[in-house]
Amino acid sequence: MSQSEWSSDGKSLPIIEPHTKAKHKILEEYVENLILTLYKKGRYGLKTFTFIDGFCGGGMYHDPSTNELWEGSPLRIMKAVERGCQKSRRKYPQPLDVKYIFIDSKTSHLECLKNFSMHQAGFSEEFIRENCQFEKGEFENVINSVLLNLGLRKGHSLFFLDPFGWSHVSMSTIRKINSLSKSEIIYTYMIDPIARFIEQRNDAQLSNFQNILEADGYYLQAKPSMIKSPEYQCYLRNETMRLFRDKGRFNYIFTFSLISRGFTRVIYYLIHMSNNLTALEVMKESFWKENTLDYEYYFELYGYGFRSIDFYQENQIDLKFDINQGNESFCISKLDNEVGALVEGSQDGISFQEISEQTMQTNPASRKHYLEYLKQRREAGDFEIIRDGKITNSRDLKRTDIVRIQRNKQLFLFRF
Repeated sequence: MSQSEWSSDGKSLPIIEPHTKAKHKILEEYVENLILTLYKKGRYGLKTFTFIDGFCGGGMYHDPSTNELWEGSPLRIMKAVERGCQKSRRKYPQPLDVKYIFIDSKTSHLECLKNFSMHQAGFSEEFIRENCQFEKGEFENVINSVLLNLGLRKGHSLFFLDPFGWSHVSMSTIRKINSLSKSEIIYTYMIDPIARFIEQRNDAQLSNFQNILEADGYYLQAKPSMIKSPEYQCYLRNETMRLFRDKGRFNYIFTFSLISRGFTRVIYYLIHMSNNLTALEVMKESFWKENTLDYEYYFELYGYGFRSIDFYQENQIDLKFDINQGNESFCISKLDNEVGALVEGSQDGISFQEISEQTMQTNPASRKHYLEYLKQRREAGDFEIIRDGKITNSRDLKRTDIVRIQRNKQLFLFRF
């Protein structure tokens, strides 16, 4: 969230910016798909969810392009949960147990959210009273009590953290969130504050940077003169991924820059952190579904080890990939480099679970693209799928399904 201001009565609202619109759309798309996937999953599914908006603001903006109100992240999260629940069409329906926690450092923001924005969006007093919790204070000062209660509550928790700058969320807190069972984070990481820190570095800032983000030993190749160059931003992004992998300790981390159509400069990128492969799959599926935005994906921005600025300068044309429907075929074909190589290198085959775990973080493909790729290789007579000891032609795959080279080709490849 930018440094926006809301009045308690909702009469003074900030103007919505294009990049904030983009962020809101990916958030609501993801939350809806998450509920649809986890609540619907299996006979009973998961029914306990908690959504924490760590820098919630007042919940409503003015949109100058339409001269209408634009709903902020708290409202979009709640409405996305409702849509996901309705679309799940549970065969054995159980009511969702959902709690929303909204944190902000300013009383006027929380009052605007509770007394103006939620009512404007159609939420009743009863719903607000029974499902919403409002916490006033700096995020780092209130998060420990929130985490304590979440540990007792159990279920799935999603933290949406959209601070202004890097100093409002510590790496220690990231690890505490990670320690919760079934937790995940969508984190907005703004480029400009990091770039400004590097450009205007001094001892006091350096100490804070290292203490809060534990970033000693990272961003060492940063050059202020290159702040606006694509290769420099790639370097910053990979170093950020490396930092969060090393220090945050989540199993799955995925990032992409997000810009509205007609804009070229990336102001921030979203980092999704989870310990659940399904959550990663849902996130990747979400940004392919939303076709009113431009998503830029770069290969070799995974945070697995150090990459120099020179590396990105030399390879940026080959690494950049625009995520849109027209590029799906290319995305599927690129899976040959990873998925194809894994299957072809395994004499006994490899489970779909292992394929996903080993490759899902290093390409832009969604689960749907994986299934389409394996379908194409199966129809070409290259691969076969084994389920419970038998060949299956099912279009969908279970985690335990084994993908292997088609038997007669396998004999040819491995006879020596």
